[in-house]
Amino acid sequence: MTPDRSYPSPNHGEPLKQVEFAVIHYTACAFDDALELLTAKASKVSAHLLIDEQGRTFELVPCWDGEAACAWHAGRSRYEVGGKIWEEFNNFSIGIEIVNLNGNVFAYGERQYQALITVLRHLIAFYPNLNEPGRIIGHEQIAGFRGKCDPGVQFDWNRVLKELFPGRAFSAPSPMISPSMVADLERLFSAVPGKQKSFSKYCSSVNALLESLLGKR
Repeated sequence: MTPDRSYPSPNHGEPLKQVEFAVIHYTACAFDDALELLTAKASKVSAHLLIDEQGRTFELVPCWDGEAACAWHAGRSRYEVGGKIWEEFNNFSIGIEIVNLNGNVFAYGERQYQALITVLRHLIAFYPNLNEPGRIIGHEQIAGFRGKCDPGVQFDWNRVLKELFPGRAFSAPSPMISPSMVADLERLFSAVPGKQKSFSKYCSSVNALLESLLGKR
């Protein structure tokens, strides 16, 4: 598997000295909107890899060949594991965006899981620190205090980690969102039918509001 490199993002820094984690995100919008956001210089955000609904993988910031540049995907971030506190994840992690309007409501596709697992196996081969279940985490684990809640309730951590680390013990990350909030989100999203483009914009607005509310808790 070789990712599509047709859409390089200008939004990155110098090569990372070390890759310690892979961070999973959902885009919170449709593919075209995500690609535009992650590659527009004015947005000042990016990710190393983007996986679309068909499982196609796009490398936006270099990482595939064993040298990762610093992508701007994590923002303010903090995570404690094994008694050690990690902060500012852009400096030592690979960010993977999966196209999904909201992973707390909408299911991820089979092709997306297959692509993600293939991608992570490849990255583990190049970056040995990723060869631990606890080094594959979600944005909500490192930035939940800012309201980030991706990849969300619908993301099947057990499947991904079992396939990556067969026979090894692991503890699947817990989602930020409560069942009652998921129900509220489902009602919000079902209330506005429409064309994909306008629905994508609506979902982006709902997700921004959700992050704001969660970040104030």
